[in-house]
Amino acid sequence: MQELAGRLRVLDPAASESVKIIGYFDSLVAGGAGAESVVRAAAILSGVPAGARVRGRLIGVDADGGRTAPREPEGADAADAPRVWLERPDGAGLNDAMIIDRAQVALSIIVARADPTMSAVERVIDPTASRVDREAAAHRLRLSGAVRVVAAPPTSRHVLTASTVLATNEGAVWIGLGDVVPPDGPVGTSVARDLDDLPRACADARLALRLADDRHRVVDAAELGVLIMLARSFEASAPRHPDVEALDALDARALEALDVVVDSESIRAAATRLSMHHSSLQSRHETWTRQLGYDPLSPRGRARFLAARLLQRLA
Repeated sequence: MQELAGRLRVLDPAASESVKIIGYFDSLVAGGAGAESVVRAAAILSGVPAGARVRGRLIGVDADGGRTAPREPEGADAADAPRVWLERPDGAGLNDAMIIDRAQVALSIIVARADPTMSAVERVIDPTASRVDREAAAHRLRLSGAVRVVAAPPTSRHVLTASTVLATNEGAVWIGLGDVVPPDGPVGTSVARDLDDLPRACADARLALRLADDRHRVVDAAELGVLIMLARSFEASAPRHPDVEALDALDARALEALDVVVDSESIRAAATRLSMHHSSLQSRHETWTRQLGYDPLSPRGRARFLAARLLQRLA
């Protein structure tokens, strides 16, 4: 599906978006998502509030993914089949028909399963769910004490007893609960102290997943230390800081080398890891210092580089 979307992006951008929409909803169904997650996906993809009627229950989600009171269109029939609508006042958008169609197909499949509403895993990590509902979900999942939350791409099939796929602004994300940390990545993890801490741990695990790369396939939010607070405060709509813009101006090879240099004890140690002569790397270090406006190997420079690199990855 991803390969097809990539080819269509060049030939027909509109068709490429349709394929992405199909893949998004398919990943939710395959991951065992609940009805609310499907409606949330419809709202996120369309950029407007979405509503649905599933077995007589109304579900509403706004464009930011939060719950809302849905306004069912007038003249809606009372058919048993799930019905989805988008609250767009200025006429239908380009992909609205596709989003509605795939959301209704996904809901029809979910209704055919045992639980047509939010899954127990979704419930227990949802900060807006009531304490009673979350305790009931935790009891169903047999959760007690500290719990590790694992976030991974939606195609993951890690062996954990409780898992689901969430619709998020960053795309579909697989969420698992359990003590096992998958050895392969990309994976983000975080440990919740108790039931009340599970929503925070889920959000941090998702942030850690976004920071995973080829060198750090498994990222534990706890190992980020105070940097996790910077990650939590990140807003994609905020203006990019000059330190981040300076990194954007570098090519991929320079960034990869800088990552190794900053992560090493010395220029000589970094040169060994990069299979380069240390004098060549020293020359590059001087060039990077001019380009960035600070020395990335000084104590303060390392902190600036790591913070800017984190924000760049989140963006």
